[in-house]
Amino acid sequence: MHSFSIDCDNRFFELAEIPDLQEGDVKLQIEMEVSEKMITLDFQFNGYVMLPCDRCLEPVRVNLDFDEHLLVKLVPQVEEMQQEDDMWVVNENEYELDVFHFVYESIMLALPIQVLHPDDENGNSTCNPEILKIMNEHSPDAKKEDEIDPRWEALKKLK
Repeated sequence: MHSFSIDCDNRFFELAEIPDLQEGDVKLQIEMEVSEKMITLDFQFNGYVMLPCDRCLEPVRVNLDFDEHLLVKLVPQVEEMQQEDDMWVVNENEYELDVFHFVYESIMLALPIQVLHPDDENGNSTCNPEILKIMNEHSPDAKKEDEIDPRWEALKKLK
């Protein structure tokens, strides 16, 4: 058994070239068990990343706390490393295993599809109030129902 601790900080996210990720600090604990023809890797992610809010574009802190599992099968002959979701096949003579891309993919898949500021205890959005005001002014519900688009007015005459 081997144990590794890695900090995925701003430098990691710069190397990964994740465009929307503004900053972050994710602690990564890796437990590695090596057997004759197999390596088992257990990853524990714990930390946060800052992403832009999908509504107001202000930064939102997204907490991450999840586990991943990776099996690495060692074989005598393989032309190039074969990867599946949770199992890699590599040559048994390899002396180095680069898990950077696996860590990057794991973090990306753990991010929520929609990033929004959380609502307060009254159920109101905590997004930037100026942006919310502008959005409400331009929403379709903000138009008065008596206001009819002049292009549609001509269609009423067809009845």
